[in-house]
Order: sequence, then structure tokens, then C-alpha cells
Amino acid sequence: MTTVDDQRIAELLRSVPVPQPRVDLRRAVRDGRRRRQRRRVGGIAALTVLAGVGVVGAVQVGGTASPPAPTAPTLAVSPAETGSPAPRPAVTCQASWLSRPVGGPVAVAYRVDPTGRHIVGDIGTGQEDGRVVRWTDGRPVVLPAAAEHAGAVNASGQVVGTNGDGAGWLYRDGKLRSLATPRGYDAVLVHAVNGRGDIVGTARRADDSHQAVLWSTDQPQKYRLVGQPGSSATAITEDGTIVGTVGDRPYRWTPQGVGAALAVPDGYPRASVESAHGEWAVGMVPGGRQNGGVQMLPVRWNLATGAVSLLPFPGASGIAGNGEVLVSDGAPLVVAPDGTSRRLPGRPEVRATEAGTYTAEAISDDGLTVVGAVHENEVWRPLVWRCTR
Repeated sequence: MTTVDDQRIAELLRSVPVPQPRVDLRRAVRDGRRRRQRRRVGGIAALTVLAGVGVVGAVQVGGTASPPAPTAPTLAVSPAETGSPAPRPAVTCQASWLSRPVGGPVAVAYRVDPTGRHIVGDIGTGQEDGRVVRWTDGRPVVLPAAAEHAGAVNASGQVVGTNGDGAGWLYRDGKLRSLATPRGYDAVLVHAVNGRGDIVGTARRADDSHQAVLWSTDQPQKYRLVGQPGSSATAITEDGTIVGTVGDRPYRWTPQGVGAALAVPDGYPRASVESAHGEWAVGMVPGGRQNGGVQMLPVRWNLATGAVSLLPFPGASGIAGNGEVLVSDGAPLVVAPDGTSRRLPGRPEVRATEAGTYTAEAISDDGLTVVGAVHENEVWRPLVWRCTR
């Protein structure tokens, strides 16, 4: 991209102000998973996945007035990367298809491990019948049919998720194992697993009370409740730092279990954390109302310094361990902490050009692997972008 483009994005990032219901349980889990599927294939904001099944207050804003949503800029990206004021390695990317070992018109890759080697997705009709697939070095393995709705994959290729009845599962060494539902709770929603084998999620009762949970891949029938009642865990870093919410506040817990609230941008009543890698996390705050709903705005935290930034983009799908944000703006875009950015290329045989043809769902720790899908002729095809510096 041009020097002017880089400088404009960096200025936008610096200019954004920085501060500091009762549910039917089975229906909540089912509806939450349906929302996640629609987001993967329809671009719905990621926070709606958790409405009623793990993050309280993240989407349900109620009748209070919300801050107006900032105008998201149109980011122009040129093929050339010349003239940058600070020399940086050139990045080239190539999009490749992922194979489809089972049939179905909806095939989307939506998780990748920190190394970029293991990729997880769903293939099906888009009607809660998808089969979970794990690609390792491009080779697919179809998980057992009882494994529904994968939540994450780690560097060892271990996959975790939650089935439609709210039971957690672990796929390890070719076998499917169940995760214990904490005593006194009725269901869990499993979100993440790190390389150490730590698994995090949220346990829930039918009366909507809930608490963050930590499991281990070595002993999936044992667990430890995290934080206090009303907490939720949505991500865990490689060193064991857990992020999530307590009530409607973003929160983090150290590997030793010490918790502390994360900052919320000035003027915003609440926030939630969706993903964390390395020293970075990304999430959402509720902005202004738009078309009868609430527009969710992306934010980024530096977990080392505690700083929070409201990002001037329409949405963020994930964050890399180096702080690069995967932006959802109708065409895949990766933005570094300094504001420099790069568009991800398409496939030459794809003729569709409208916004949303390409979706990008997850990014590796080094920012060099991105996974997603292409939507063309009413069919979704799984895709991976591999980049080199």
C-alpha cells in the first residue's frame, strides 16, 4: 500500500479516544450455535454468538442510550508497498482451497491454531448438520458425528467444542472425550484451548447464572471454576492468561488465578473480550443503533500495558500474537498495531466481486495464516491464505 494510506490508518488508530434474561437452556445453546453459524457464512457480528449462552450484556443493550458509532473509514490498499517511512519486511500472500472430504454447500474454515498448521471448520447444509473437519498440513480428518460446533484447536491438533445440548467435548489422539459439566450446572460452552492443554469456557444453569471454567486435556473430567459467579471465559493465551467477562465488564485472570478488570473505552457502558493471543486481545463494545439493532464496535487491548483502543473499522474477526487485527470490512484486511495494513488476495477463478464474497475468520499468531471461505453461486468453499515475509 502507499505511504499516504499507511499514515492515514496510523493516524486513525491514534485519534480514536482511549481511556481507560432468563433463558431456556437447550434453546439458548441451540440458538447461540445457530447465530455462530450465520456469522460464519453471513458476516453477523461475532458477539451475537454469545447472546444468552456465555457473555451477559455484550449484545443486549436495553433501553439506555449508547454512544454514537464512529464512521468507519474506507481503507484503500494499493498493490505497491514502496515508500514506507520505516523499512519493514514485504509480505506476500496466496489463497488456496481446502479440500472438502464430505458433501455440503456450506463449507467454512473458522479456527486455526497459533502455528497455522491445524485448521478447523464445518461442512454441511448450514442447518445445524455440519460435520467438523480438521485440516493438518492440508490433510483433512472428519471428526466423529457427535463432535458438533468446534470452538478451537491448539498446536497439537487437539480440538474442543460444544454439542447442541450444551455438553463439552475434546478430540485428542483420534478419540472423542467428554468434558465434565461442573456440579450444579446444566451445560457448558467451550471456547478455547492452548498448547499446554488448558481449556476454557463457561458453565451455565437454567436460571441463567453462570461461571467461567478451566479444564485440562490430560484430565477432561476434572475442572476448576474461575473467578466469581457471573464470570465467563472466552479465550486463553499460551501462558495460561484467561480473558472474558465478569457481569458486563471485560476481565482477565493470570495463570495463578488472580483476576482484574480490563479498561473500557471512555463513554461506553460495557465491553466483552472475544479472542486473545500473546499480549493482545480483541473484543466489542455496543455502539449506536443501526437498522433496528445495535452496531458492535471492535476494540483491542494490550494485555501487557492495559491500554485499550477503539478501532476505526466495522468489525474484527481475530487478533494475532503480534497484535495484527483481522478486519471484517467486506474484504479481508490485516492491520498491524502501527496502522500499516495489507489486503488478502482472492482466487483468480472466483468471479463474484461483491462485498462479502470472501470471509476471513481466524489468524495465526504470526499473522501469516488466515482462514475463511468464499461465497459464490450459493456455495461456500473453505479457504486458507498463506503469507511469507
